[in-house]
This record gives sequence, C-alpha cells and structure tokens, in this order.
Amino acid sequence: MKRNFDKLSANKRKSVLLRSVKKAVGMFGLFEDGDRVIIAVSGGKDSLVLMDILAERSPWWARTVEFVPVFVDLGFAEEADDFGDLREFASARGMELKIAHRKEIARISIGNDRPQNPCFICSRMRRKALIETAEELGANKIALGHHRDDVLETFLINAFFGRQIAAILPNQSLFEGRFRLIRPLFLAREGQIKSYADAFAFPDLSRKCPLDGETKRDYVKRLLKTLERENPGLKRDLFRALFHPKPEYLLGQYTKTARANDKDT
Repeated sequence: MKRNFDKLSANKRKSVLLRSVKKAVGMFGLFEDGDRVIIAVSGGKDSLVLMDILAERSPWWARTVEFVPVFVDLGFAEEADDFGDLREFASARGMELKIAHRKEIARISIGNDRPQNPCFICSRMRRKALIETAEELGANKIALGHHRDDVLETFLINAFFGRQIAAILPNQSLFEGRFRLIRPLFLAREGQIKSYADAFAFPDLSRKCPLDGETKRDYVKRLLKTLERENPGLKRDLFRALFHPKPEYLLGQYTKTARANDKDT
C-alpha cells in the first residue's frame, strides 16, 4: 500500500511540475517547430529535473523539437571522472550526453589568483562554453534550469551588489537572435523541484565547487528564506512585482545627471 501511495505522490508532483512548465512554454514562447535545444546539465537537482521533464513526450515540445544534454566540465571533477553517472541518467531518458571540456575555468575562477567575483567569471565562461557547443551541434536554443527562486535571488544580487535593477528572463535573445536562452522551469518554485527530485530518488550528480555555501547567492538565499519565514507569501509577491515595474518611479531618467554630481551613483 505504501509503495502505491509513494508512486501516486510522485506522479502527482510530476503532474504539478509539468503544468508549470507547460504554462511557461505557452506564456513565453519557449519552443518552436524545428528547434534543436541543448539542455545545460550540471548534475544538480534543477538540471536533472529539467532533463527528465523535457524527456516527456509532451505535445507542447515533442513534435519536432530535438534535445541534446550538455555537461560543461569546469575542472572541478576528478581527473579520472568519465561522467558515467550523468551519461547513464541521460541515456535512460533516450538522450546522449555531450561533454564540453573546459577545465581551465576552475583554474581561472578559483585558482591562486582568484578574482573578486569568481562566481560571475565562472558563470560567464560556462555560458560561453554552452554557446560554443550549441554552435558546434547546430543548436539554436540553450535550456537552463533556473527556477523562480533563482530569479528572485538574481534580482537581489544585482540590486545589492551590482547597483542595478535587473533579473533574468524566461526567453532571452543572444547575438541578434542567433541563439536563445530559455528557462522552462521559470515559474516553478525551488521546493517543487526538490520535492520532484526526492520523489523519484534522483541522485546528486553535480561536481561540487569548493566555494559552495560561501557565495553571494548563498547569502541571498538564506536572507530570502528568513524573510519568507517571517512574512509568508513574500517570495510569491516579490516575483509578481517583477511583472509590474513602474519605470516612471525609478531613477534611470536621472542617471547622467546623478553621475555628474555624485561619485556614489
């Protein structure tokens, strides 16, 4: 009886997440006939869930859309690592994993001469590797595993540490439309994704960065968790606020004047 209940619970969680992804696909126009999409795979729960969801033969994206999972080897893995666990996970879903070796990224971003913003450098270099791989494979879109909580965290990181009001988009054009970054999990909550991964017993296949737990994103994640605990619904409302900006009440119109008169702006 318990096994049947667990299976029912897992399938219910899959159904909930599928609805969220289908809603994002429809709202943001993420897929078109003839797309060749690489799925950016890190081995963490977000990218594994994304791969699993997109492997579903949904009429929303399975007609003439082709998916190719890609793992960028940043240099954090052991030298003898052949990524067999990731290959097996992809193969079980009818996909062949491609590996883009960029081991120099770890050395540049967290080596002895580590820059002040290693996460930004690493992220930018990983994205460059994904774009290069997309070009090699003839892909026109790159699917990333970012979810609603990532959107909020990025918004606050930019405001707190980047001195700008900006988040991330569900469907973003690169190089005048030559490539597009898409985020099918954009409307999903991190908790939904974790519940899905736990329900289907997905392993953690990520190759850990030595800075995990010490980044600005980790700090903002903890802050949001505290604020949500003290103000239930805060993250939901903050996410909705991003859909309702009022530029006339922001200071962008005064940027040039402010810079000319105050070095702090």
